[in-house]
Amino acid sequence: MPVQVKICGTTSPRDARLSHEAGADFLGVILHHPRSPRSVSLQTAREIGAATSLPIVAVTVNQTFEALLEIAEILRPHALQLHGDESPQLVEQLSARGLRVWKAISGDQNTLFSQAQAFRGAGADAILVDAREVSPQGVVYGGTGKRADWNAARSLVESGFRVVLAGGLAPENVERAIETVQPWGVDVVSGVEATKGVKLHQAVLEFVVRAKRLDRTQPL
Repeated sequence: MPVQVKICGTTSPRDARLSHEAGADFLGVILHHPRSPRSVSLQTAREIGAATSLPIVAVTVNQTFEALLEIAEILRPHALQLHGDESPQLVEQLSARGLRVWKAISGDQNTLFSQAQAFRGAGADAILVDAREVSPQGVVYGGTGKRADWNAARSLVESGFRVVLAGGLAPENVERAIETVQPWGVDVVSGVEATKGVKLHQAVLEFVVRAKRLDRTQPL
């Protein structure tokens, strides 16, 4: 079964349509995160959603329960992707409201496993493995181009977790990443951009084609 492809950091209806035409499965929109050049308003996110029939994943960092409920009510996303230091308790609260949650985690193998266990137990639908970076301005939670730990991600897959692999993916390495990790999905941001927040159509197309021509061997 082909891997699911999420094109994240979508900032315009134009880029949404390009990703749809390329054969992507999900669009990621980053909300309420002023430090990111890819962050958009809820109004722009709605316009992106209206431009295509692709499911939207709303990506947020350290938002409150109330703010997340507002996003869910206005945007009606396929899932809320929590990409910061959110707790299992928050995931549990959202899941109890019938909301689908993808939780981003990072770290070494032991850290990833304990986090994945906690968040799946709280109701997370998918675990997104990414790589963080610390800058003078603070933690950069994603979109850095830094590669995640593929071996640790593979261990999660072998333990039965639904894994979305992110972190440093690009057309040049996505096939090798899928062969190594066997994830349920892959997530790309900077690897398919012309500039931050602007997608390069040829790169998006090449990424999707390369990802889709491999079959996942691990069962869901």
